Amino acid sequence: MTRNEGTRESAGVSVVRTVVDGDTARVLLLGEIDHGAVTELDQALHELFDSGVIRLVMDFEHLSFFDSACISTLVRARAQAEERGGTLALANLDRYARRILDLTGLLSTFTIEEDKPGDPAV
Repeated sequence: MTRNEGTRESAGVSVVRTVVDGDTARVLLLGEIDHGAVTELDQALHELFDSGVIRLVMDFEHLSFFDSACISTLVRARAQAEERGGTLALANLDRYARRILDLTGLLSTFTIEEDKPGDPAV
């Protein structure tokens, strides 16, 4: 089993941190992921898929804001994981994130993982 960690930054501020264990990655979303920062999330996901990851858990615990660009990335990542025989789950959704995903009609299309504390070192 391999365990790797990585951090991606946008304008000097980390927006995503990854923890990889074999073919599974926990992606910690940090701060605000909007149109200006989503490139870093896209790049991190691309690198994860290239490294053989097929199971993703997107952890919202430390995410304070996300917009349609982030939602689009989540939808694309779910499709990419499924094409590879994997899965994408969302974890630690607060009521606002649930509401936004519900309003867009996407909440029921994602697997929602029971809330688990993220990495306390974040």
